[in-house]
Amino acid sequence: MNNPYKQYQKTQVTTASREKILLMLYEGAIRFTKQARVAMNEKKIADKGKYISKATAILSELMATLDFKVGGQLAHDLENLYIFMIDKLIEANIQNKTEPLDHVERLLNTLYSAWKDVIENPRPDGCPSPTLQPEEFKEYKSKLQADGDDVVDVKKTDSAERNGRSVLKVVA
Repeated sequence: MNNPYKQYQKTQVTTASREKILLMLYEGAIRFTKQARVAMNEKKIADKGKYISKATAILSELMATLDFKVGGQLAHDLENLYIFMIDKLIEANIQNKTEPLDHVERLLNTLYSAWKDVIENPRPDGCPSPTLQPEEFKEYKSKLQADGDDVVDVKKTDSAERNGRSVLKVVA
């Protein structure tokens, strides 16, 4: 008999946009890193290895989907960061230490927040995030106003206008 929850999960993934899948991958990597830490603390070696392996597989998938032609230096930087995190996961597994897991989780949360902000609040090129970079955003707005350029408040863009935009492509 089919598990309704698994069927729901499969439907969520197969119908999700590329942007949503990217966020789901980060969410999964974060969840598996946390589960590996719990398993490590509970001395469940097999579970620790399973969760670290799943987090590593997600990072490998993220690395495999990088588009170096479009993403340029950002894609190369992300590749290096993914390799670093995979190395930290391996270190955590071999040395049975939670510190590398903590480090990876912090990096994953930072990347997740940044991607989520980019996806949910598209801005013109070069415009800092009002959420993640409030000081830089203030300076950016001030400079535009001083130059006499129109300033669009990205927080006040109504959802109807946002829904009318073309789909944001996530490339790195």
